[in-house]
Amino acid sequence: MYDTNIEHLGKKLKYFRKAKNISIEELGNIIGKSKTTIARYENNEILLDILTAIEICNALNIDLNDLFDTSLHSLEKDINKNPFNSNLLYLYYISKNGIIISSIEITQTQNANYVLMKNGLTRNKYKQEYTGVMESNYNTAFICLTNAISNPGLDKFQIEIDLHSNIDNKYYGIFLGISDNTHKPTARKCILTDKLITSIDELSYLFEELKISNEDSKDMLETKYWDMKTRRIKEYVISVNM
Repeated sequence: MYDTNIEHLGKKLKYFRKAKNISIEELGNIIGKSKTTIARYENNEILLDILTAIEICNALNIDLNDLFDTSLHSLEKDINKNPFNSNLLYLYYISKNGIIISSIEITQTQNANYVLMKNGLTRNKYKQEYTGVMESNYNTAFICLTNAISNPGLDKFQIEIDLHSNIDNKYYGIFLGISDNTHKPTARKCILTDKLITSIDELSYLFEELKISNEDSKDMLETKYWDMKTRRIKEYVISVNM
């Protein structure tokens, strides 16, 4: 069933409009509605009709299902909980011998966690915007994002965070995307925090944590895959001699 809760529709409309960097007035001009009407949609004062909803989706380059989520089976609803204690997080990963810092803004609705990621933060600026959704269970937070502006080629990536890895308010995970240099698939370590880290000393420490260590390399050879973790798992792995 489709979610027609007016509060959810207004919140999602505002989220996608801001993610596309379109003002209320601009959106109104595109679909032939007044600025006041658009504001009333977003403030949950009036309900969208289906034709207007389609026009808005076309204007924002989103799918109709992005506005009208389908309700999930009760056993599946936990995947839409925000597992973090904040709706504003910061992501760190290595690129070209330096650290890329990104903000992750989470907008919660009954049926989904929408994510706006501002990638490459430098002071009050950033390089790109990405939008997507986050799902989670008791082990992992999974974020899937795509370029919110122009989407040149396959400008998409995934972030997978180990929810059991929380150490000193830092979560550890894997950043899966496409290399800026080779345009081929890459996997990198990433760290997620609820506070922005800007000091050179702390960033230098993060840089060392984000490197692929000799222990990581050895573990990959032993397990035949990359399992991002903060602890060894040998104590509960059964040895099998082939």
